[in-house]
Amino acid sequence: MSGEPRQLIEEADGTADPRPAPESPATPGPTPSPTPSTPPSPSPSRVNSGANSGANPGAESGAGSGADSTDGDYRVYNNFYGPQYHGRAHFGIATAERPGRARATGLLDGDEIDALLRSYIRPDCFDDAADELSRTGIVVLTGPQGTGKRSGAVALLRETVGPSADYVVLSPDIGLDQLAERTFDEGVGYVVLDRTGTAGTTGPGGAGGAAGPTADAAGPSSDFDWRRVRDQLRRHRAHLVITTVHGVAGRAPKAVRHLPWRPPVLDKVVRARLVQARIPQEIVDRAVCGIPPRCPIAVVAEAAQRIAAGADPDQAWKEHSGSAPQAVREWFGAEEERSLREIAEVTTLAFAPGIGRRAFESLQDLLERLLGPVYFTPEVASSADGAATPDTTGPAAAPDGQDPQQRRRARPVDRRRSLSRNALITTEMQVYGATTREVMVFADAELRRWVLQALWRDHPTEYWDAVRHWLDALVDADPDPALQLSIASGLTLLGHIAFDEVVQSYLDPWARGERGETGQTLAVYVLWYMCLEETQAAAALTLARTWAQSLHPTLRGTALIAFSGQLGVTFPTDAVKWLWAVLRSGALEKRAEREHGLRAWAQLFLTLVDCQEDAGIVLDALAHRIRKEQRTRSAAYSATGLLVLETTLWVFTATERLSGRPAVARHLADRPEEADVVAELWAAILCYRPLRRNALSALLVTVRGLPAVTSDPTAAAARLGHALAAALPQVEHPLLTSELGRLAVSRPTRATGPDCVATLLGALNSAKDTHPR
Repeated sequence: MSGEPRQLIEEADGTADPRPAPESPATPGPTPSPTPSTPPSPSPSRVNSGANSGANPGAESGAGSGADSTDGDYRVYNNFYGPQYHGRAHFGIATAERPGRARATGLLDGDEIDALLRSYIRPDCFDDAADELSRTGIVVLTGPQGTGKRSGAVALLRETVGPSADYVVLSPDIGLDQLAERTFDEGVGYVVLDRTGTAGTTGPGGAGGAAGPTADAAGPSSDFDWRRVRDQLRRHRAHLVITTVHGVAGRAPKAVRHLPWRPPVLDKVVRARLVQARIPQEIVDRAVCGIPPRCPIAVVAEAAQRIAAGADPDQAWKEHSGSAPQAVREWFGAEEERSLREIAEVTTLAFAPGIGRRAFESLQDLLERLLGPVYFTPEVASSADGAATPDTTGPAAAPDGQDPQQRRRARPVDRRRSLSRNALITTEMQVYGATTREVMVFADAELRRWVLQALWRDHPTEYWDAVRHWLDALVDADPDPALQLSIASGLTLLGHIAFDEVVQSYLDPWARGERGETGQTLAVYVLWYMCLEETQAAAALTLARTWAQSLHPTLRGTALIAFSGQLGVTFPTDAVKWLWAVLRSGALEKRAEREHGLRAWAQLFLTLVDCQEDAGIVLDALAHRIRKEQRTRSAAYSATGLLVLETTLWVFTATERLSGRPAVARHLADRPEEADVVAELWAAILCYRPLRRNALSALLVTVRGLPAVTSDPTAAAARLGHALAAALPQVEHPLLTSELGRLAVSRPTRATGPDCVATLLGALNSAKDTHPR
């Protein structure tokens, strides 16, 4: 499957329309630039990451408010890629402590296939789908989340193309035109998980107002497109399974069957897994009896795995059917209606768990004042529980015969006593370095999502308008990084219940810059949280794509930030495609906007390197475009070719923020097989004289950085030298040797390790007669 990444690159280069999609007029008012601030003397060497900034989002990383660069002239939004934990969310690479979610597309790993199909139980509809896939080469599985479509798709491919074949996951944002024009590999099984519809489809509100993923419209044209996809698969003797949560709107296409997918019998799933693990029959029976009603198949499989590992069945099912939902039902269903203050307590905690008492009470007080008009008429001056009410200041608001001064001397509201009586809320002591502090949390971590669900179900639009104004006020106050992450994770949980509400009330306005840089940062954080969950990652991709297509400059800037972080880790080929589409379209007309686009490419490369993902996708995309330019140009590079060279230089001069090491040096150390591509790109920018000086400096820094990232820097330097010798024209060899040697002498280093520059130069000299040009 070595050709698979190149196929994805060719798709990204040629099939996406880079022109911004039409959009409704922007909201009146000042529009901040998509770049946080404009560097006075731009240089690609200033791109850096906040890699390995520690577990505390606020330490060094500057999360949210932006981390200053070493030169102090711009901020970096994309500021943590190493392990960062907040509640159950995780940014960055998986570790032994807690699993993270990495790339969602590409070649399926054998271990992942085994995990999906271990003790797999076929549902009743499996044989029907397998026959259709074998006969036509394609089948579409439709149905809600949690019905086992993902494992079903892989099982269907194994049944049809065999267990020894390669399985490739394509982007959920892929369109029918792209599938119809794609070159499939013979005998390979392909799968599109949670397909959202054709690229370019947007929800209400134009390109910047997607209300969620949409499916292709059914009808004659759709049937024609599906027929093209089917014929292309038959031509290449490949097989494709597509899963989607959307049913067919209108008349179903005749060319490709859309089959409603049903989960297997849950009893059989649990019994198969536990019997295989040789669990006693008594425990198996208890586990089967404890299966909650309407439980998703993925949850059932996870619980069965925990029981097989030794967990008690009752405890394994508790998270999904035990105290958390029951406690919320009892609290909201109490005979006495909950007061404004109690509702404010659980609402505040839903969006700001883990903060101290003083900060919590301040947030609660602000929310109570905004919720007052929802619970009381303006004529009411005080509430039964003493909570704040609207417009209670000034002589006009005082009741007859009561002096306003006396009202101000009234006993303050005792929120702490009220909190102590709230059964859903408790406190815990958290350790921060050498100190501990008391923070507010839910009595059970799972209560948070159930509280949000109950609030959305039971409270009117006026309540959610007040919550929106409250969160907007918090964003305007530039909250600390921990609170920003809390708000973002809360909105992500709310998105499971009310995705349209989250997009239209928060993400789109914040991404447009209506709440400044902090709002943009929070919008990006929400997308990154969504990427950590299989059920929401595709929606995050679709939303970021609509922002990238927008005519609004700040929306485009927010999309660039999103694609250069966790979203790019999850969907790297899509990130490369849309970052290039925005950069190439000419939409980034201003100098600062253009630099923002170039920086996004460098940040994506940094992120992938730090997360130990395949950063070669970025380099392959650039190399593909340079080769294409070299095949077609006559004497000089075109504007597009020069843009590729400039982007390449930004990528090669990107350094990690804390260590200062070049990311490309770490990439060469981690993936030695990438030396040829790196050398090819370096040769291109070295041969372009306006960029040669900066390219030489970047090459020197990279080679000198090898001892810090590998135990055998000499071998890495020699490997790069031989690759450069093969990539450069013969006439360039002595010139590069002399210029790089002089530059190394003029910039001495205190390094005590091996002289990797000398090794590289030696490899160049030894190869000058080996690769004649």
